[in-house]
Amino acid sequence: MDSVVDPEHGFSFGEADYSTGGVYGPLTRRYATLLMMHEGSAKVTCDEEVTIVEPGQCGFILCEGVSLFEYEKGARDRVSWCEGFPASLPESVALRMRDVPSQIPISDRLSTLVRLGLELGSGTGAYVNMLRNNLGQSLFTAYFHEAQVSELERHIPRSIHQARRYLEDNFEKEMTVGHVADVVAVTPQHLISSFRKHIGVTPVRYLWQVRANRGKQRLLHTGLTIAEIAYQCGYKNPFHFSRQIKLHFGMSPTELRANMDYRKPSRVAENAVNMVF
Repeated sequence: MDSVVDPEHGFSFGEADYSTGGVYGPLTRRYATLLMMHEGSAKVTCDEEVTIVEPGQCGFILCEGVSLFEYEKGARDRVSWCEGFPASLPESVALRMRDVPSQIPISDRLSTLVRLGLELGSGTGAYVNMLRNNLGQSLFTAYFHEAQVSELERHIPRSIHQARRYLEDNFEKEMTVGHVADVVAVTPQHLISSFRKHIGVTPVRYLWQVRANRGKQRLLHTGLTIAEIAYQCGYKNPFHFSRQIKLHFGMSPTELRANMDYRKPSRVAENAVNMVF
């Protein structure tokens, strides 16, 4: 999708704490804003349209004219934001933008990106500006990605969400489809058919995908041996692990580690002592 914010005009980050509510605005310029409500709620009037951003939500505000931000009176309202200049979008893209949710839950990803932007402060300079603008662009991209995921997952039954989460949290354990079905209170047949319909694979295949991905992460980011990783990720032996890694990523564990530029940390490579005073 075309960028909603014109990167040539740059981004800015801000935060505010209203102890008993407050009002911000009116603003009379064009703005594209991501507004994160950490506490309290906000009523945003933009071009005569009203958006309510609840606590724990990130709101997307695209304003071509006048905007006013009203924070819940009599309550503490803690808010942070990232704003930029709206891009000129083709009509087809502008129409698709109407289907983007006006608010989604604040995720760890969104929270981290806005915090990094805030930490830069209001200083200027070529590299500071470049970093701030890259963070702003990443934040808006992350919002639209997560909004799309939220919309897709809204149609997935709760039992399938629960089953997927259970598989991801317990991938190292032995389990059967029957056991997972009991956990989420459905029949094994229903779990298999519904999982395949909404996730695209059976629960068993999904479990092996999770195990392979966890194994890859540990191959690239730890100094553990292949055998240690295999057992930690639910494989019965290193040979089975190696076959699965080859199947999923086209390389053996050794090749994957070498070709992805894994480098042992100095504490492992040199048996260095870490002393804290």
